[in-house]
Amino acid sequence: MAEILKSSLVWRFFMALAALYRRSPLARAVAAVGRAWRDSATYRFFAKRLTAQSAVERACYRRLLDALNAGLWRMGKRLQGARETSVLLRAGRQSFFWRAVSHRITPLLLLVIAAYAPIDYALRDWVQLPSLAAVWDELLLIFGFFWVLRRAALAERPLRSRANRMDFPLAFYLLAGVLLLLCVTPYPSINITGFRASLQYLLLFFLVTRLIRDEKDFNLLYHAMIAIATVIALHGIWQFIIGVEIPENWTDNAEGSVRTRVFSIFSNPNIMGAYMLLFAPMAIGRAYAAKGGRERVFFWSCGIAMCLSCLFTMSRGAWLALAVAALLFAVIVDRKLLALMLLGGVFACFLPFVRSRLGYLFTASFAESNARGGREKRWSAAIRYLKQFNVWTGMGYGMYGGAVAVQNPVLPGIEYMYVDNYYVKILVENGILGLSAFLLSLWGMIWGGLCACARTVKTRLNPLCAGMLAGLVGILVQSFFESVWEEPYMMAIFFAIAGMLACAGSFSKENM
Repeated sequence: MAEILKSSLVWRFFMALAALYRRSPLARAVAAVGRAWRDSATYRFFAKRLTAQSAVERACYRRLLDALNAGLWRMGKRLQGARETSVLLRAGRQSFFWRAVSHRITPLLLLVIAAYAPIDYALRDWVQLPSLAAVWDELLLIFGFFWVLRRAALAERPLRSRANRMDFPLAFYLLAGVLLLLCVTPYPSINITGFRASLQYLLLFFLVTRLIRDEKDFNLLYHAMIAIATVIALHGIWQFIIGVEIPENWTDNAEGSVRTRVFSIFSNPNIMGAYMLLFAPMAIGRAYAAKGGRERVFFWSCGIAMCLSCLFTMSRGAWLALAVAALLFAVIVDRKLLALMLLGGVFACFLPFVRSRLGYLFTASFAESNARGGREKRWSAAIRYLKQFNVWTGMGYGMYGGAVAVQNPVLPGIEYMYVDNYYVKILVENGILGLSAFLLSLWGMIWGGLCACARTVKTRLNPLCAGMLAGLVGILVQSFFESVWEEPYMMAIFFAIAGMLACAGSFSKENM
């Protein structure tokens, strides 16, 4: 495969462009800016803080978790006699099923998390088991945390805690959400449902960071996610080739060059675009960490397939978010990618459907549509409703702007709709306090991701960390234009990847 690619006209064309770029004044200017940045006091300031030991690593929080693990281990030792004398437990442990799966539970749990979106789709839309689809993710969380506790209790020696620098900001947001739920509950059943939809999947971060034991577990989850995303990307490309039929409201009559928008297994092309931009940087990061040429070509092919599938969703928000994610990845890993990005952007602008989608933004038809029922109307309506309630604590979980509110229109005089901006949704439901807590948690997560990139520099984990961080930042950018996190699997996968990023940042400092 690698030999075929290297002998192709396309490969030789790009190699010639790369050689031309290396000899150009632009390349010398970029290199000079890079040298000046690395020699600057600002660089040294941030480098020192990004690589410094986390306060969590020396705080009482870690000691508390270490003590909890030690307590679980002592309890497991005390119960060992009871386990040995129990006929039922001995029979269970000696059964073929238990011997076959007991050492594979952790990998199986990680694979289920990687396949979160396809499993959710299969239960809801393929086999159509709504009762199981409504609870399977809760069962996954319950069993996952039970398995983590069991592993700590039955270990040969007390396990070291998985405390990391992202724990505090995300736990802070979870605590803030609980307090807001207790303070603003005009309709308790709806508020609890809205709280569950907003914060339950954050627990995947804590589960993943406690499930991953070492780099082997990390690589299993990372590669499984890329494999699943690649299959979905190829399905999206196939939909574009055959011109899959789509609802009329996905495009405007003025966009004549847009014949279809790919969506694969997702509810709409915007979510498909978000899924692709989340994993495309991870695939390309894996290509940079590859040891051989064939491996590198394979993962580059996966990343390019995801980028093409994202392009074919015709989601302008996903396009912008992918550009930001690619820019961040290039700055961290390889600034030569900036030239490739520029070339790809110029080429994309010559595609008729790209010109149609982007050009439509500057037409009177778009302005009229946006004011009539688009984001301009949705955002202004959300702010207006917020002012009628409490701007500090909002209307309450599940009361406006998302799926829970649309399915439970209980407030009189309110025109229920999706706001297509997750930050505005949080603002209107949780007020200034809730949005501030959310933004602080995101900043803590991004800072933790940057620290992971800094701590793994000059190792094969660095491009993987950069890919994960770039994908997460891309989702945060697209959340300005879409309620991406309204889909449970998107929120679950987002926090699972954040957990992977936190684990990867610790591999260089401790043996997990």
